Amino acid sequence: MIRILHLRQGAALYGADRAVVALAEATQSPYEAVVGSLKRPGSTDSLSEEARRHGLAAVRFESARRFDLRCASSVAAWAREHGVRLLHAHDFKALFVALAAGVSAGIPVVATFHGDTGSTLAVRLYEILARVLANFTRGVAAASRALERRLRRWVRAAPVAFVPNGLNFAWPVKRDEQFAARARFGIAPDAFCVAVVGRLSPEKGHRILFEALRGRPGVVLLLAGDGPLRDELRAATQGLDARFLGFVEDTRPIFAAADVVALPSLTEGLPLVALEAMSLGRCVVASAVGELPELLEGGAGVLVPAGSARALSEGLDRVKDGGDRAAIEARAIVRARLYGVAAMAGAYASLYGRALSPMSSTSR
Repeated sequence: MIRILHLRQGAALYGADRAVVALAEATQSPYEAVVGSLKRPGSTDSLSEEARRHGLAAVRFESARRFDLRCASSVAAWAREHGVRLLHAHDFKALFVALAAGVSAGIPVVATFHGDTGSTLAVRLYEILARVLANFTRGVAAASRALERRLRRWVRAAPVAFVPNGLNFAWPVKRDEQFAARARFGIAPDAFCVAVVGRLSPEKGHRILFEALRGRPGVVLLLAGDGPLRDELRAATQGLDARFLGFVEDTRPIFAAADVVALPSLTEGLPLVALEAMSLGRCVVASAVGELPELLEGGAGVLVPAGSARALSEGLDRVKDGGDRAAIEARAIVRARLYGVAAMAGAYASLYGRALSPMSSTSR
C-alpha cells in the first residue's frame, strides 16, 4: 500500500476538516490514508477524533508556533517510521510543516487549497506565502475554479488542478422530519426559518445576513458554529429572533428545521455546507463567490452579489413563500448527487499518481 499522510491544523471540525476526513475515508487501493492533525499543546483534537470515528488511522503532532521546525521534524520521523510515501497538506501551516518534513525525510508533498479568507492582513500575507510555497510541491488542488485561476498566477513550478469537494449520499429531509426538528428548536410551524452554518469569522458575512433580516417579523435565524466573532455577532443580533447554537457536530436537524440555508460569505472555495444542504433538499441562498455560481447555476439555488444586504434580502423574499422554493429544492438534490466522494477520491488518486511518478520527480 502507498501511505498518504494528510496534515491540517484547525480548532474545530468545519467544512475543510470534514472534507479531509471524507477524502481519507473514500481513498481506495493502492493508497492508504492517515489523518494527521497539527494542534497546540493541550488543545482539543477534533480532527483526529472524527477520523477515528470513521475507522481511519489518525495521529496528532503538537505545534506551538506558526513556523514550527520541531513539529516538522516530528512529522518527518513519524513518516519515515510508518512508511509514508506522500504528504498531503491542507492549509498554510500544514504546507510549511509538510515541505520541511518532506525535505528531511525525502518524501514528496502535494497541497489542497480549500479557500482564501483574507480576514486580516496577517492572514492575507500567509495566504500569499502559501501560494509561493506551493511551487515546491508535486501538485496543487483547488476547491473552486476561481481559486484555481488565482493559484495559476502564482504557482508555475507545480501542476494546478480543480478538484471539487464531495460528500456521501444522504436521504433528503421529509416533512415529518422537518416538523420534529422545528419542535426541537422551538420554531413555530408557520415561521420562516433561515439557517447559517459555519465558523463565526469575518469572511462568512454574518452581519450582512443580519441586516438583510432586520425588520422582518416572523423570521427565526439559526446560527451553528463558533469562532472569534461570537460575542460581537451576538450583540449585533439585537432585535432579531436569533438562536446561537454553538458548534454542532450533527447539522442535519438544523438543515431539517430550516426553510432556507444562507451563505452570505465574502469569500469561499466549495463549501460543504452548501453541498450538504442541497443533498438534503434545502434551498440555498448564497453569495456569488468561489465555486458557488457553478454549483447553484441552472436554478439549483439562489445567487446574490457578495456584500449586498439588499440583494440578499431580495433573494430571501424570492423563496420565502415556497412557490419557487420547491422547484429549487428538487434541482438542488439532483445537482448535489454530482459531487460524490468517489469522484473526489478518483481525482486525488490521479494527482497522487502524477506526484509519485519518476517523471514528476526528475522534472523538478
